[in-house]
Amino acid sequence: MQATKAMKLMTRRGVLVGLQCALCAAAIGLTAATPAHAQMMLAARVNGVGIPFELLEHQYETLLRERKLHVARLHSSAQVKGLRREALEQLIRIELLWQEAKAADSVADEEEVDRALQQVRARFATEAAFLRRIEADGFNVASHRAHTRKLLSGERVAQRIVAREVLVNDQDIEEFYEINPRLFKRSEQLKLRQILVALPATATPEQKTQARRKIDAVLARARAGESFDALAREHSDHATRQWGGELDPVVRGDHPGYFENAAFALAVGAISDVIEADTGLYILKLEERVAATSIPLKDARERIRGYLLNTRGKAAIDREVETLRALGEVQLLTPL
Repeated sequence: MQATKAMKLMTRRGVLVGLQCALCAAAIGLTAATPAHAQMMLAARVNGVGIPFELLEHQYETLLRERKLHVARLHSSAQVKGLRREALEQLIRIELLWQEAKAADSVADEEEVDRALQQVRARFATEAAFLRRIEADGFNVASHRAHTRKLLSGERVAQRIVAREVLVNDQDIEEFYEINPRLFKRSEQLKLRQILVALPATATPEQKTQARRKIDAVLARARAGESFDALAREHSDHATRQWGGELDPVVRGDHPGYFENAAFALAVGAISDVIEADTGLYILKLEERVAATSIPLKDARERIRGYLLNTRGKAAIDREVETLRALGEVQLLTPL
């Protein structure tokens, strides 16, 4: 499973330069400070520049969205605090790189900002939908543009750091391929959706009967052609309901036998019978079956290059940010 996750990382991210691509992509469209923030409580101060607590909350919510997490799935206050601290560290990182960009006269120009904004705008069906989204996240059009410039400028600095300090050659790629053979073998995967009707461990016979009636009714509607996604959002008791019951790709060995036996027996598009588990009653729908495969070096080469650039580049940027932090003054003003 660890190998599978590592290959996902390599496959999906490609070359990371700058401010950790996931952070940049989300933050360009989803976080920005408004003038009103100046009057609000600060979470931190970076060389005299305040980071509002409200901005920290936005960044925390962005992290949850990026990782497909729901507050209900965070099992302890330590997890919540850890994510908030990570969100604050990201904002400090953005501010330090922005300040360095200004000092190095490397601020993004108007054309660069325009292109980034066009990419963000293209994610929305209408201009009105775009405006509603940025307003919900504390923007107006001007502050959204200003913060986009800030992020792009910091990314310029990060790209310069990577270009200066990071080199990946063919020997590096071949050695990585040889040392990590399991990363290039992928087991058969299933893409599934699920619906759970939960039952407590001490469920009474009446509760069990009610749960069975509910899951049977949902199963009948799903097999009659209703959207499984919509039924999961409405009826499932599992945290995955917010994504229409969508699960991470399933491979053998990750789940209990009764679950895997039912899942791997399904044809694509089919819906399982009711599955009884300690936590309640499930039904599954198989949306896609991805065959096992081995990836030859010639096909993996660019993904490996991207992965090595990603990890080495991040380490180089981290070192630079720590240097900027040590040379400046960063005050944490909220307990995390």
